Formats: sequence, C-alpha cells, structure tokens
Amino acid sequence: MRGRRCGIVAALMCGAALLAASSAAAEETVSITEAGFSPNVLGAPTNAFGSATIGSTNLPVPSPITHVNVYGPAGLTLNLAGTGTCTKETLEHLGPSACPANSKAGFGGGEGAYELGHEIINEAYTLNFFLADNKPGHVSLLIFLKGSTPVSIELVFTGTVITGPSPYGLGFSVEVPLIKVLPEASDASATTAFLTLGAHNVAYYKKVHGKRKLFHVKGIILPKHCPHGGWPVASQFSFQDGSTVLAKHTIPCPR
Repeated sequence: MRGRRCGIVAALMCGAALLAASSAAAEETVSITEAGFSPNVLGAPTNAFGSATIGSTNLPVPSPITHVNVYGPAGLTLNLAGTGTCTKETLEHLGPSACPANSKAGFGGGEGAYELGHEIINEAYTLNFFLADNKPGHVSLLIFLKGSTPVSIELVFTGTVITGPSPYGLGFSVEVPLIKVLPEASDASATTAFLTLGAHNVAYYKKVHGKRKLFHVKGIILPKHCPHGGWPVASQFSFQDGSTVLAKHTIPCPR
C-alpha cells in the first residue's frame, strides 16, 4: 500500500511538472522590424517611426497587450511651441477630423486578431495620435483606434510622455484597454503595429514686431550627439497573461 501511495504521489508530481513546463513554454514574442528617424540629422527636428510584430510561441493568437512603454534615445527633446490640443470628448463624439490640425502628433496602424469559435479573425486597424496636453513636463497624448472590417470599432485611450531608464531617454507610456470586438469572441490581440510620431512639418503663424510670420513646429528634436554604435531604442510590452517582453533595437548614427 505504501509503495502504491508513493507511485500516486510521483505521478502527481510528474503531472504538475508537465503542466508547469507547458505553461512556461507559452510566451509572447515581440520583434522590432523597423525603427528610425526622418530626417536623420543631428540636433534637427524629425519624425520618429517604427514597426513591430507580436506573436506567441505556441498559441494562434498572442495574449492581448495591456501596456506599452516606448523608449527613445537619450538626449531626445521636445519643442511643442505652436501646437494645439484636442480632447477625448471631441474624438469620441466627432472623430479625428474635429481636432485642430496642429494637435496631430502622429499616425499608425497594424493588424489585430481574435478567436471566434475555432476560427481566427484578422482585422486591420488605424491609429491617430493627438496632443491632449502640450505643456512642458505634462505632455500627454490621445490615441484614436479604428477598425472597420469585418467589425466596426472605435476607441480612444491615453498616453503620457515619459523618461525611460538608462540608456534611453524620452518616450511614451500607454495603458491599452482590452478590446472585445464581439461578445462571443476573445479579446482582440495586436499581431503587427507601426507608427510615425512627430510634427515638424506643421506650420503656424506668430506675430513678430506686429507682423504675422510663418513658423514650423519643431516637435521631436534629435540629440546633438550619437554614441558609438548608434542610438539604442526599445519597446516594452505587457500582456494580459502577466508576461512582459522588452524588445530592443539600435538606430544607426547619421552619416
């Protein structure tokens, strides 16, 4: 009898070990497929762009994203003189076209996926970024997400400008709400994402000595120096299953 009990205990322990190994094998993956600045000139206003793919090691759809931190290089600065702001209420009730042109901070998109029954449904989405607060030290963003096929969805959420840990600099942080496209479907997951941020092409008028003069918003300004090997950047993704992935990339120095 004692030997039988020992065998049962051993079987339970093996089963628990197999379950733990299976759980550990299920994890999300993030790969930064592109990152850079345009124009890529030291100390100059620029637009930042990047793209990423998100997947799972053993599941058809990755766990939904709940938080994203994007870290730019150290020395990156912002000059938002001449920009405007938009409100969450405006976006929710009237849409992106109702926001001031000088409040636009970027755009993006990608593809999402969710499970419906035993079928994986893919849906493209777009992103529009607007300034919600442009005061130095308190800069925040509004993000308008839109999907249209096969299901129409519109959602507004917020982000804040942050300073990342060394060796990074300015970036932004976003709490991503769970997206239930259909009541009977799983929460939607992003499988690809791309974005472009910046406003250096936006123009505005300012009175100088009583006359209106045209200026351009500087927006994101590149560091005046680039370390040997290039600028390190990173994106940190947190997922509904509790996992976190830090994807790193290096942007070559200007030539």
